[in-house]
Amino acid sequence: MGIEAKRVMKRRNACSCSMPGVWRAVSYVEGAVVIFHSPRACAHVARRMDINSYYRNLTTALGECRLKTAPLLSTDLEENEAVFGGENRLRRAIRFAAEKYQPKAVFIANSCVSGVIGDDTEAVAAEMEEELGLPVTAVSAHGFLDGEYYAGYLDAARALVDRFMQPAARRREGTIALLGDCG
Repeated sequence: MGIEAKRVMKRRNACSCSMPGVWRAVSYVEGAVVIFHSPRACAHVARRMDINSYYRNLTTALGECRLKTAPLLSTDLEENEAVFGGENRLRRAIRFAAEKYQPKAVFIANSCVSGVIGDDTEAVAAEMEEELGLPVTAVSAHGFLDGEYYAGYLDAARALVDRFMQPAARRREGTIALLGDCG
């Protein structure tokens, strides 16, 4: 039995952002919407990843790509919010997502900007969850400030497991469930 290495671990930290990792972790979750609490340019990076992944899936599935990615929105933080805070923009983005997409869940990916200015996205998520009656989860990673791509991916995956997985009602003898990155 061979082992396939997906990435090489190095002693130094990689130089990548955690936000695309958050989006990638929930990008194929049916009914999910992802909001980047960030300037517009940050969402552009993940959208480029989405297009590349979609075409790769399309060619792999022999022309029958049935996977649809979760909508990706951005709060489009600007200079004013970088000084005075962007929580109101986040509230508006969550309300917009709920109205336009009728999602089953909303996930918030934090950027460096929201981390530096100290927006309390977890409090906003709890407030909006109560107001809208749908799960709203803020992932803890903040762009380049808290790790890299895989930090965002793992934080979002943990949030999915903690919020939505339940023990099986009936266990089947001799079976296991594997969770992981499908690359």
